[in-house]
Amino acid sequence: MTVINYMVSILALAVLIYETYLVIRQNRRVTVKGKDDFFTFCLVLLFTSLLLRPDPGAEFVESLRNTLILMALFFTLAVKRGISEKGVVKLGFVIPWEKVTTVEIAEYQTSKVIARFTTGKRQFKLIFPKYQLKQLVYEIQKYIPKVMVENSLKLNG
Repeated sequence: MTVINYMVSILALAVLIYETYLVIRQNRRVTVKGKDDFFTFCLVLLFTSLLLRPDPGAEFVESLRNTLILMALFFTLAVKRGISEKGVVKLGFVIPWEKVTTVEIAEYQTSKVIARFTTGKRQFKLIFPKYQLKQLVYEIQKYIPKVMVENSLKLNG
């Protein structure tokens, strides 16, 4: 069991190093910052916390493993998501503009909008503040000529 804990610790450390790389390299390239769904992150955090709850009698390696996993999970919040000149930036990967077929922007809650980027097979969502709507549409239209915006959102006001 100790070997598995070491391997998981090394994997979590590698994820932390990759996330640090993304923060240093990718965060500078994001022109319009967006967010992923916070509810999903909270569910993942809840189940991870339940699985990796602190145990005072645990071995050092097991405690280290749990700490590294939780650090890697929390550090994902530091990686920016949004729009860049290369494409739609998600956590750990970029969807190139050439693969995006349609973009739909709709109202989400009261002060946010949700952008749905559809490729041939999948749909990716990002949430943006409503005050960034004009800049968001402007940046997307540089690469995708037709952006469908929900009627309730007014771009001229």
